[in-house]
Order: sequence, then structure tokens, then C-alpha cells
Amino acid sequence: MASKRHKRKVGYTIMIVSDSVEKNQKKFHINTGLLSIVAFVLLVVVVCYAEYTTILMHGATERSEVYAGQIAALQEENEQLLQEKENLEKQVANLNQTLSQKEVQVQKQEEDIQTAAEEEDMPKGFPVSGAAQIKEADGEDAAGLQPKEEWKEVIFTAAPGTNVIATGAGTVAGVVSEGDEPAGISIDHGNGYVSNYRNMGAPQVTVGSTVEKGTVLFGIEENNVEIGYSVTKDNVFLEPMEIIEIKG
Repeated sequence: MASKRHKRKVGYTIMIVSDSVEKNQKKFHINTGLLSIVAFVLLVVVVCYAEYTTILMHGATERSEVYAGQIAALQEENEQLLQEKENLEKQVANLNQTLSQKEVQVQKQEEDIQTAAEEEDMPKGFPVSGAAQIKEADGEDAAGLQPKEEWKEVIFTAAPGTNVIATGAGTVAGVVSEGDEPAGISIDHGNGYVSNYRNMGAPQVTVGSTVEKGTVLFGIEENNVEIGYSVTKDNVFLEPMEIIEIKG
């Protein structure tokens, strides 16, 4: 039977030698068992640290991937929003253009309506129910009715038995009849138009009366065959012959 050899524990001694003059030396004896424990602990620490670092790196990688996905989604959403914004801006531009066109059309329609209303109210008729001639100016001393130039008045000579008539519908705004002076009648047709009539006969209407186109204002006899006629628009005298529709 072989004899058991007694294993001898191996120890290690660390010497620290100083290079100083005193040449001090220090010795440290390290037990191999203790050294093994320390080495094992250090190994465990290193392994744990490495594992912890790996976990952290893995988590960071996952978070980076999540963040990258979120960033990509946000960029895509941002591009969609930019496209929607561009489309909305185009729609707004088109709507503004359409609105501008509508405004122009509405303004044109309003102008046409106003023009039509003005033309409707414009006294276009002939102031005599029958044939009449324009009297030529004979001078200040001439007999009969003389035109008032500041009124751009036209003097017509008509035949007895005809009538002085309203050239458009409206309201009698004024009637003047004094002594031997020609009587005067003013008719407000609206939209600023006023027609004025002068004649030596007796007025057939009163202030405030409503008249239609053709309403008799004076009856023409032998002694009042001349009629003075003028028209104003917003208190400005117009040329009557540019307004009268001879066939109207």
C-alpha cells in the first residue's frame, strides 16, 4: 500500500526593495488560498460588469431602434402634413381667385342693375303728345318763350290740341304759376333725375301727385304753343336732346 504523500501548501512572499540609502526591505506573505478567493471575486466582478454592460448596450440598442422608428414615423407624418398644407394653400389660392372673380361679377351685376335702374328712371320720353319743332333762339327782344341757357333748356313749338306730357314716371316735386309768367312743373323721377316743363297754360297736376310717362301736364291752345323743357341729374343740367328718344 503506497504511502500517502502529504501535500504541502505553497505560499508566496512579495518583497519590496527600496533603492534608498537605508535599503529598507518589506516582505508581504500572500496565502494562495486568499489569492484564489480574491482572483475569483475579481473575476465575478468583471463578469458581472461585462454582463451589465452588455445588458445596457442591448437596452440602448433597442431604445435607439425605437427612437429611430419614431423619428421615421414623425418625418413621414411631417411630410404628409407639409403636403396637406401645400394642398390647402392651393385650395385657398383657388378659393381667393374664385372669390375675387365672384366679387367682380357681383360688382358688375350691381353696376348693371344700377345702370338699368337709372335708365329706367331716366326721363327719355318726348314732352309733347304730338309733333313739335325746336324753336330757334331769336334774341332777348323776341316774342314768346325764351330758353334759359343756364338750364340747357330747349323750346318746342307744338300744335294746338296736343298736350305737354311727362317724359317719365315720377312724383311732382314743384308747381309754379304766377301772373303773366310761364307756369313751371318739376317732376322727380328718382336716381337724381328731374325734368322741368314751362308753359303759359294752366298746370294740370299738383305737388305730390304721382305721374306716369305720358301724363298730361298742360293742354296746348293757340296762346301757349311753346314749351320749355330741361333735365337735371343730381342738380346738374343735361342736354335734353341727348336723352329724348324721339320714337319713345
